[in-house]
Amino acid sequence: MSVSQAIIHRLTRESGDKSFSLSDKPLELSETESRLLNEIKPLFVRRASKRYGCFANEAGVFKGLVVNWLGDTLNLVSFSQKAIEYLAIALEEQDVESDGYWLFAVDEQEAGPVLWLAQLRQRDGIRVDADNKPDDCEYIDFTKLGFCATINLDQVHQPDEHKFLTISFGFGERPMQKLMMDFLSFTDTVNTTADTERFMSLVEDYSKEMPEETGRRYQKEVAEYCIEQVKNGDSVNYRELSGEIESQAPTGLDQFIETRDPELKDTFIPDRSSLKKYIRYSGRSRDVSISFSNESLGKNIRFDPDTGSLTLTELPAALVKQLRGE
Repeated sequence: MSVSQAIIHRLTRESGDKSFSLSDKPLELSETESRLLNEIKPLFVRRASKRYGCFANEAGVFKGLVVNWLGDTLNLVSFSQKAIEYLAIALEEQDVESDGYWLFAVDEQEAGPVLWLAQLRQRDGIRVDADNKPDDCEYIDFTKLGFCATINLDQVHQPDEHKFLTISFGFGERPMQKLMMDFLSFTDTVNTTADTERFMSLVEDYSKEMPEETGRRYQKEVAEYCIEQVKNGDSVNYRELSGEIESQAPTGLDQFIETRDPELKDTFIPDRSSLKKYIRYSGRSRDVSISFSNESLGKNIRFDPDTGSLTLTELPAALVKQLRGE
């Protein structure tokens, strides 16, 4: 079992009404708590909206609570209760509505303990009871997972660590974003978009040494590798990537980068949105929606930059039938 401590509190703030239900003791750990966290982890990992950073230098309520908890001034119960109480005050002061259960769980990983903070929401459902009769019930709706954060606890007090806090918001949580970042004393330290674009710019330059079709395929393979790493919750080490992706160029990607941009970090966190164009081109207007593989460009799809037009051949059979009215 990877969960060593866990507790759940309820917090509601709707239409001027503020209430919370605080647990006064940790959960008695069973396989259920680990199953709960195992449901949350892949959802969090797959989110494309994650932000990476650390606590800001200036003191903040949550930052202070974490420091006191790690210093054994507070136990998990007191730490989490106070966090919810202060969060309720912040919601009230900024007139933001929120409703859900807040999970605090310590996940014992090989690299060190990680604190998970996740907002859970429930929905109404129907179950079959012990008498084989339908009965109303409530259950956690993981499709509506709210705010979620992880803190690598061993790194909080390491002055050289600036990437121990990762946060992400659920769909439709724009009103919560600034509030939670202020509450956590969160500061961005990683620009995943800039890091990804810098790396892929080097990949583009490297692939120019290949035949055009091969180069475009290579860019796609690199982008797919990076996206797969993101889906697994891993960063990308370009030296490892260079050994994984086959190339017909005379030198390896890692050697090319060392020569062209020796200050590039070996490891970076990819931004999925910046990688999509290397896999598929897509766009839409009110009347037209187009999407095609990047490998099709120059073969059965040609683009004229002077006229801004696309020429398509080898159309899908279903589309041809529609156009012919068959």
